[in-house]
Amino acid sequence: MFYRNLADYYDLIFPPEQSKTAFLHGEFSAVGASRVLDLACGTGTYAIELARLGYEAWGTDLEPALIEQAQKKAADAEVAVRFTVGDMREADALGLMFDGLFCIGNSLAHLLEASDLKKALAAMRSVLNSPGRAVLQIVNFDRILAAGDTRLPLIEREGLCFKRIYRPQGEESLLFDSELSVTGRDKVAARFENSVLLRPLRRADLEALLLEAGFKVVRVYGDYKYEEYHATDSQATIAVAEC
Repeated sequence: MFYRNLADYYDLIFPPEQSKTAFLHGEFSAVGASRVLDLACGTGTYAIELARLGYEAWGTDLEPALIEQAQKKAADAEVAVRFTVGDMREADALGLMFDGLFCIGNSLAHLLEASDLKKALAAMRSVLNSPGRAVLQIVNFDRILAAGDTRLPLIEREGLCFKRIYRPQGEESLLFDSELSVTGRDKVAARFENSVLLRPLRRADLEALLLEAGFKVVRVYGDYKYEEYHATDSQATIAVAEC
């Protein structure tokens, strides 16, 4: 229900970031990619941005409301992105091969069981041509597990406020609490709260799982500007897996 409610405000909270588009384009163009897949695509922002650059883009997400938003955005932008409801553990369900794929925005952390993570990564590898690349981004959980309860920067836009906090529950689970407040005429018009259990994947574990899934090389960065990853202070863990 929370993600359904979030759909109407998703693009206000998370507007496009040029650095992400440039990073994805740089990685995919390096292998001559033409067809790319956005798994757990949300409202499809980056699939649409890549389609603008000439890629044949596809996107899937479990939440129908987000896919509806993505389809409308693509139509308004007059770009032909194929969006469909789908599970990131089942990239192979589309019956297509891709030159590149990406799963960003901390989506992988929603897979709580090791078996689901392995299934997802194996499916990703199975739909990638060789040479091909996968870009996977999660929060830097090494930093958060070391620090304990961690508040993320407050996101404030005109008419809304989004609060987020990570609460480690041990080495293999973490509570992600969030609150979205929507205001109108100087008062709160709506408030949506959510608490979801995540799996705090460490960098070393993500690398090991990618290699186990059949990827040959894994490079890790701390942000979308190719900064070196540091366990103690990088905000993100961005893995580029090659095959």
